[in-house]
Amino acid sequence: MDTSKLRPVRISPYAREKIISDFFPDIAEDMELYENQEYFNFQSSPLHAGALCLYATTLITKVHESSPLELEPYYKEREQGLKSLIQQNPKFSHLTSEEVSNFVKNLIIKDIRNSFAHGNFEISYDIYTKKLYFVLHPQRKDFICQEPIIISKNSLLKANKKFVNQLGSKYLFFNDKMLQNEINNNLNNSLKKFMWPTQMLKLSEYYLESNKAPTKAQVLFDEKLYYLIDYALLSTKITYEQDDYYNIFGKNSNIFDTISLVRNSLAHDNYEFLNNAKQVNYQDKNRSITETIGESAIKLLIVDSQKQILKNITNDYSIESVSHLADKFKDIFDFFFGGRYTIEQLVSVFNNQEDTDSESSKG
Repeated sequence: MDTSKLRPVRISPYAREKIISDFFPDIAEDMELYENQEYFNFQSSPLHAGALCLYATTLITKVHESSPLELEPYYKEREQGLKSLIQQNPKFSHLTSEEVSNFVKNLIIKDIRNSFAHGNFEISYDIYTKKLYFVLHPQRKDFICQEPIIISKNSLLKANKKFVNQLGSKYLFFNDKMLQNEINNNLNNSLKKFMWPTQMLKLSEYYLESNKAPTKAQVLFDEKLYYLIDYALLSTKITYEQDDYYNIFGKNSNIFDTISLVRNSLAHDNYEFLNNAKQVNYQDKNRSITETIGESAIKLLIVDSQKQILKNITNDYSIESVSHLADKFKDIFDFFFGGRYTIEQLVSVFNNQEDTDSESSKG
């Protein structure tokens, strides 16, 4: 592969809006997502949307952890660079050529896992052929090598399809009644282990399959799944953009603390759905939080909006002004999610404010 022909870019921060507007136009209109249309209504927007869906699917299935080499990664130049670095290090001078090769192979496997878990990658694509590659930029502290790892969308799709098909094999001989009973009696697990990854894979195929892509009607299991689809997109987006939150809000902010909890739980499969998928439990080291899907989604939506506003104005305002606004955003987040309100009380606060505004406008 000629890596010099790649033109890596970050997944558009508006890829989520593209997906919501395509599949849930009424909701997009209510959320006024069409105001951002100039950002995602460009020729390559379907590829950005597909890349976000495929990344979400991958984080859910964990194929990057369970079978990273099945993703058929290209890493020839990186392999050579790492071998050279290891051979030059006196600490590893005793290793044979074969041992060095095995050592590098293990480094590559770890690099693939960490790059997906921490969002350390870009995409490179051709809008005419629909070829798309995930260009991984592993962050290492020991053997620092700038050469990327390249994984094609086709390889990543294939690995996810294989995983989902294996999950679904148990349902092949279920009749409709048996399938419905399985879902009703074990919804939390069925949703996480099969329905959720299958739904996100279908969305990926819609945007990325060159031939025989499913229609919109074939993609959605049920429009009621909007909340879980948007939750998947939001949590994937904050995983991908976690460094932005660190740089803008700081490591010790409640905003970054929330982001890191969701990211760590999602990336390491330390989460579970509860109460017929109305709640989600996150676990990370010594932390464990249970909240409704709605509350999680609102938190992520708010911090995503705050972060994007600050990024958009960085070049137009002074560092002091941007920093001051970031502090205000942190205060707002702490006010609403620092334990003062439950999600039900938050809704009531917003409703009362709307009523007040309405009465004021009449006056």
